[in-house]
Parts: sequence; structure tokens; C-alpha cells
Amino acid sequence: MSSCITYKDTNYLQHPNIDVVAIKDTIRFKDYTLQPGDRLSIVVHSLNEETNKLFESNENNETTGGSGVANELFTYKIDDDGNLNFPYFGKIPAIDKTLREVKTDLEERAKTQFGVCYFRVNLSNGYFSVIGEGGTGRYSMVKEKLNIFEALAISGDLTSLADRKKIKIMRQTKVGTMVTVFDVRSQDIMHSEFYYVQPNDVIYVQRIPAQFFGITTWSTLLGTVTTTISLIVLGVSLSKYF
Repeated sequence: MSSCITYKDTNYLQHPNIDVVAIKDTIRFKDYTLQPGDRLSIVVHSLNEETNKLFESNENNETTGGSGVANELFTYKIDDDGNLNFPYFGKIPAIDKTLREVKTDLEERAKTQFGVCYFRVNLSNGYFSVIGEGGTGRYSMVKEKLNIFEALAISGDLTSLADRKKIKIMRQTKVGTMVTVFDVRSQDIMHSEFYYVQPNDVIYVQRIPAQFFGITTWSTLLGTVTTTISLIVLGVSLSKYF
């Protein structure tokens, strides 16, 4: 019975109770802030054809989904000092800025040299990883506000043997790597700062430690009990002949 997994162990968005942890923090979504090593895809549009030609390679790379060497050639890396080195503009402070703030900064700088331009700035290394009982792999962030449930859906959802009580997220911050453990079954997860996945997050899903026999439903439990009783009866019967 202790090995049986019930709906309380697997259902999401449950009301906090004795088994489901209540998360008291109420934190709104915060835009991702750039860190050293991040790569940006920057596309420039202008009414001036000459300006468009100057940055044409950037747009071609985005259209063809550049990767590998091409991705490194046509994306712009935030250096160790937190600067973005963009052609014709020189070094631009980018650390701790959001993509929207970098976009605004570039458009303001472009006015004096190229006139009015529109910049499209995206994070080229927008990935998260999942390991353990949640579909091990590295996945692309399909949108900016990607929550934990959407991330797990992309990875194939959690298995019935996943310990939903102790999901771990490893996140890179300015002060180092931070590891947080939370109960993904709780409805209150929506109020946590880890409800939204950020680039470079690693989601670790461990296996339920008490799960040994692979019993996940009542029918499986009944089958296991019946088989066990049958083996005991068979053993007792055979013992009469030895």
C-alpha cells in the first residue's frame, strides 16, 4: 500500500493541504536580464536601403535559422565585462538589461548615424534543460513567458514515478548558481518566482524513493497482491513434497 501512487501524488494545481506545500510568496513575472556569455540575434530594419544592406547578413541568418559557426558569426555575445560589441556603435553596456532595454538603446544610438531604425533583438541561446523523470533533454524556449507546466509539456511531461513534491530548478544568477526545491502539485506554484522558466535553467526531477514495485494504480496493486498470494500458496503447497 505504501508503494501505491495515488492521484494526490500526480495531479497538478491542487489546493495546499497537509501533503501539498503552500507557497506564500507572491512574485510577478520579471523579464530576463542579460548575463555575460549570452548571445543576441539582432535584426535591423530601415526605410534607407543602404542601411538595410549593411545589416542584411543578420536578417538572412535569422531567416535560415543560423546555428553552429554561422550562429556565432551573426550573433553578438555579451562579453565578460557585460558589454555588447555591435558594428558601428562600439561597446554598449548590456549586463543586467532586458532585451527591450537593449533594443531601445540601439534604436536611440542609430538615430544619429542611420536615422530612424527598427531593431528586433532576441536571445539566441534561449534554452532550458530537463533531467531525470521528466524527459531528459535540452529544449528551446518557444516564448519569453514560459511557465513550468509548459516547459514540462515540451519535455514530454513527468512520468508517474516522478517525485512532484521535490522538483529542483538550478538557475544562474549574478551571485552564482541557485538551487530551489518546490512542490509542482501546489496551486500556489503560480505565485513563485520559479513559476516562469528562464534561459539556461536546469529542471531536475528525481524518482519517488518509496516506489519500488512499480505500482501506480489500484489495478496494478490488486495484480501484485494476487500474484504475491499465489506465489505464497504455491510455495506452501510445494513445501509438502520436500
